[in-house]
Amino acid sequence: MDALRGLVTSGQTARDEFPELMLGERGPLLGKVIWLIIVGAAIFLLVILDTPMQTASRVTVAVGLMALAVSAKAMHHFRGTVATLRLLAIGGWLLATASVLAGEGVRSVILVVYPVILIVAGWTLGSRYCLGLLAASCIALVLMALSQQSGRLDVALTLTPIMVAFVHVMVLVISAVLSLYLLKLFRTRYAEVTHLNQQVRSQLELSEMREGFQRTLLDNFPFMVWLKDEKGRYLAVNQAVLDGFGRPSADAVVGKTDLDLAAASLADEYRVAGLTVFGSSSRKPVEELIDIGGQWRWCETSRSHVRVGDKVVGMVGYARDITDRREIEAQIVESRSLLRAVIDNVPVRVYWKDRNLTYLGCNQAFARDAGMSAARDVIGKDDYQLAWAEQAEAHRADDRAVMVSALPRLAREEERRTADGIVKRLRLSKVPLRDSNDEIIGVLGMYEDITDEEIAARTVGSTCKESSPG
Repeated sequence: MDALRGLVTSGQTARDEFPELMLGERGPLLGKVIWLIIVGAAIFLLVILDTPMQTASRVTVAVGLMALAVSAKAMHHFRGTVATLRLLAIGGWLLATASVLAGEGVRSVILVVYPVILIVAGWTLGSRYCLGLLAASCIALVLMALSQQSGRLDVALTLTPIMVAFVHVMVLVISAVLSLYLLKLFRTRYAEVTHLNQQVRSQLELSEMREGFQRTLLDNFPFMVWLKDEKGRYLAVNQAVLDGFGRPSADAVVGKTDLDLAAASLADEYRVAGLTVFGSSSRKPVEELIDIGGQWRWCETSRSHVRVGDKVVGMVGYARDITDRREIEAQIVESRSLLRAVIDNVPVRVYWKDRNLTYLGCNQAFARDAGMSAARDVIGKDDYQLAWAEQAEAHRADDRAVMVSALPRLAREEERRTADGIVKRLRLSKVPLRDSNDEIIGVLGMYEDITDEEIAARTVGSTCKESSPG
């Protein structure tokens, strides 16, 4: 009852709540109905005029119906759907009432139009129009019955006018109640369905947006990314995976396993590598050879399981092509090996220090002079830790002077004590080390042992003096 009372007091119309039911401002369905009324009224008028001994009231009804339909057509064209429905409901009710009063009174079959008008008014114009026409119809029927009962309407009746009027009133009330009840049920159900559809639509739009973002994100990764379920079937892949497998779209990969996509010789290997993820918590990337588009490429791959709660439901993985990086690294290693071979085989001692005068490197000959068995043993040490510790401060001061002046010192001779305690004569050169910004970051030094040359020179000199005449 509360729901029905709320419906009765509501001022909303079908156009307010469900505008799509009105089929637009100039609904084509209503226009066709109006044309049907016009044609029916014209046929009815022609039949009446062609039939002898017809009453003027029936002619009036036919003409009135024609006029109402024509007016509705004009209203529909200029004012729209709602105004037209209002005209048809009220005008139709007035025409039906006038026809009944001019005809057979409460026994007229035209009164059947009342329930139809009530239902149409309730569904299209709202509860207030329905109840208003119900009240007007009941009042009209009562007045008709009283008029016929008092003899003001001269109509022969087999039933008393009050009984006939009562029947019509009951039919009207039942029609109105059913119409309102069905309208309430429809509105409630329609609102629920509409709300549900809006939620579903919103979720679909959100899902499509999220999927679009994820797809864009995946496709913009510069390496292969994939997602599999616990059975090894692909759930999502990016464009790099499609290019690697030579597939036109994700639909050709999703739902399949490596057994369906990769070569038979590799499928089992990929499958085993994937299944081991489910039994391991390790996520350390590994480097392996992978067949990509018919070419073997070195890739850094990583696979890790995906959990929902405590359950492992899938695996996510990536494979990044590092072939170019490995080639560059190999070239660097080769270049360093070549440089090391050159440095170790030149007939001079070579070393280099940072700005704190800590050794960064040297060749093998220098390491032997410093009292070390290998060049790597010198790295990280300073002059105080090497064979010439007593002369360390002098060497360091000379290195600082080179870095401060930013000028090289070339072919300068000095003496240095070796690890064996032997003093040797050296020809020494030092130059400042610079980085890519031309900033001084250390010092590079090299020297050669000229002790034997000095001894030979002195020997030759002594011999010459001894052999010269008096």
